[in-house]
Amino acid sequence: MTEPHVHASHPKIASRLKRAEGHLRSVVTMIEEGRPCLDVAQQLQAVERTLRNAK
Repeated sequence: MTEPHVHASHPKIASRLKRAEGHLRSVVTMIEEGRPCLDVAQQLQAVERTLRNAK
C-alpha cells in the first residue's frame, strides 16, 4: 500500500473547491428558477475565479 500524497496546501485547495461546488449549485438553482442571464453569468465568473485560485 502506498503512502498518501499530501501537501500543506491541500486543505486550502479543498476549501476552494468546496466553495466552487457551492457556487455551481447556486448556478443550477438560478437557471431552474429562471433568473436573469446576467446574474447567472456573474455566478459562473465566481466559479471560474474560485477554480483558478484553487489551481
